[in-house]
Amino acid sequence: MHRMPTIAAGIALAMSLGAGLLASAPAVASTAGPARPANPPGPAVTDGPASTARPASTGAFGSWASAQHAAGFGLRKPARTFGLRRGPIVVSRCQAAGKLSRRNVIASYGSALRRLLALSQNNSGGACGNFGAARKLGHYRVLGRRATLWGACGKHIGPSCSSRKISLFLVWAKHRRYYLASSHNERRRTLVRFARGLRGA
Repeated sequence: MHRMPTIAAGIALAMSLGAGLLASAPAVASTAGPARPANPPGPAVTDGPASTARPASTGAFGSWASAQHAAGFGLRKPARTFGLRRGPIVVSRCQAAGKLSRRNVIASYGSALRRLLALSQNNSGGACGNFGAARKLGHYRVLGRRATLWGACGKHIGPSCSSRKISLFLVWAKHRRYYLASSHNERRRTLVRFARGLRGA
């Protein structure tokens, strides 16, 4: 077992989004099982920033174009979502020390109560938070980089790592962009295909 000290923030938020709820900032999450959606008031969803003079720094957006404008860096979006519907895209501040000026962007597909795929990406060059205790399950090539797969599973953490009903986290970095593709109740190969299919937004 290995406890990751700093892995991209917001898996709890992503799961909340999958259930149709929003939170105004990312939270450090423990991932022994699927997070229960909380329902604090969140920002209004918009198709774009109110003004084009300067990007909105944070918020929830209805399109990749408006989220990218707010984040201030080039985003990637999934080419395949395996029949799951996307919720709003949340742009928030990176919560890692000394990186508050950077942005973390989270989009989720589906529902934490059934099937979930989520993508977190930031421009800090490293992790913005922590997803809790997890076991290393292997390595994959994603977008020309070595990605590490972690699972919230096994003794003292959660269900068997062979179970489909676990949370998975695939992390990698490229050109000072840090990515976390995550899933719940999905097969490993589905998460890997989801990550490998990312393209420019």
